[in-house]
Amino acid sequence: MRPLFFLLLAAMCASCKKSPMDRVEEIRDQLANDSPRYDGALPICTSASTTCGSDIAAAIGAPYDEKKPDQVSAAAVAVLVARDHRGSAVGAPDVWIGAMRKAKGPGADALRLATALEMSRVAPLHAHALDTDSDARAFMRDVAAAIPGACQTYEALGGGTDPDKMAPEDSPDHSACVQRDLARKEGPGGGYGSGIFRGAAGALALLEHTLASLHDGSAQMSGKYKQALEARLAVVDAAASKIAPKRVDAPAGNAWSQMADEHRAPLAADAGRPR
Repeated sequence: MRPLFFLLLAAMCASCKKSPMDRVEEIRDQLANDSPRYDGALPICTSASTTCGSDIAAAIGAPYDEKKPDQVSAAAVAVLVARDHRGSAVGAPDVWIGAMRKAKGPGADALRLATALEMSRVAPLHAHALDTDSDARAFMRDVAAAIPGACQTYEALGGGTDPDKMAPEDSPDHSACVQRDLARKEGPGGGYGSGIFRGAAGALALLEHTLASLHDGSAQMSGKYKQALEARLAVVDAAASKIAPKRVDAPAGNAWSQMADEHRAPLAADAGRPR
């Protein structure tokens, strides 16, 4: 009788084992709350970890892909953002921004809810003129935490790194990801400014671009999930228009300005295909 009991118990446990999509849906349900609670089995991402997304996705039950993210990968990043405040721990933002704008499903919903939750938490803290280095650093730190794929230059500057002591490719004047954010339609242009406030302007452009994508993505949602998203976006909308980093000029001979001017310049008369 006892062996039969244990066999039945094992069968019952196997039948109630959660699938990866069950876990993704649970993450989405928690993120619809303003104070989400997370499965204790999901590993916590520390600042020293380089495998955060992969580790959380594996705990959910599937591989991680940040080039063509699926529902599990999106849910893993949602946890990274909303629980661990480590948006900059994953790859470039445009993959995640695209998913937030267009993708459907519980993982995509979780990603939108998590990003909007973090943005609604931090944006009101900076809804004023950012006139000091401390203001700009605090803003970049929070953008790096809240937005998936945010430039690691923002995280470094937000943590107090001296821009003059950064490797050139990581510094705000030369970082490719700062340049990319400044060149977004919400930004002042790739040749803008220098130093810490150049970084802050890039971070603001990324925040506003992400906000627009979240508004677009709300069309992919319904019910309580859409309601939660829209409530958070209203908070960010009200705050974002008041965030105003101090304007700074680019130094003479700024490399990004020169390159931008060259890209805009018309071709010389002898350029192009022979006639």
